[in-house]
Amino acid sequence: MGARLAKLGGRAALERHLLRQLDASLKTVKPDLVVFVQAYWAPAALFDMVRSQGIPAAGWVGDKFGPQAKERASRLDRVYYTDSGFLVEAETFGFADDGAYLPHAVNTRRFLSGDVPRTDRIAFVAVPTPHRVALLQQLAFPIAVYGRGWNLLGRTPHDVHNGWLARGQLPGLYGESLAVLNIRNELNVFEGLNQRSFEPAACATAVIHDYVADLARCFEPGKEVLVFGGVQELQEICERVRRDPALVRRVGAAAKARVQAEHTCAHRAKTILRDFGLECRKP
Repeated sequence: MGARLAKLGGRAALERHLLRQLDASLKTVKPDLVVFVQAYWAPAALFDMVRSQGIPAAGWVGDKFGPQAKERASRLDRVYYTDSGFLVEAETFGFADDGAYLPHAVNTRRFLSGDVPRTDRIAFVAVPTPHRVALLQQLAFPIAVYGRGWNLLGRTPHDVHNGWLARGQLPGLYGESLAVLNIRNELNVFEGLNQRSFEPAACATAVIHDYVADLARCFEPGKEVLVFGGVQELQEICERVRRDPALVRRVGAAAKARVQAEHTCAHRAKTILRDFGLECRKP
């Protein structure tokens, strides 16, 4: 975003650019509804343009926010949050009572299972945070760690791939891994799930998940996801996964079935359309 701002001449120039793009899209598509992803970080003028044309506007928020987002929230007809804790925050900050829980989802056209042979690797793809670093530094079981900044780990038994991993590489990595580790980002969530909660599952890969309260709203713990509450429990689950491939196959298959039944992008779109009294029309 910083490079784009510099290229376009600052935030004001970026806003004008986005307004021109939005205006052109509204004239071409003539939508019944506009959904702003990460709405609390979008220019409020975009919301005003949409609503000035009599089109309802919704927001979908997946990151922590502060009370300053109240003004943007007031310009939206409805706001969806990927974390139940965000709903509590919105109420605490005095936002309008029009929010709803809507977790992340997966594009099953991109993330799908194949016939690729599984390795014995448990993979973790993420940015480092203090909680993640501390947990991995205590974990004796070797994890294949991918992402920038993981030199922070120091000397550990983990196989660190300290560099950027393109999003297009994720389906292949998930599909060939024995399991995928998901440690919550304590800087950005309260109780919510992230993309990594759903995308490996769509590849029929078992997810070993840090406990958050929203997990049980989306999956059945123990059957569709393996849940840990601390480093000792994580160590035990990793060891069990390594010696029991049948377990991860069962969990991966059950997770995939759940994702296909309830957690695709199409499911989220249908929920939003239904809330606004609209029907899903196939192109």
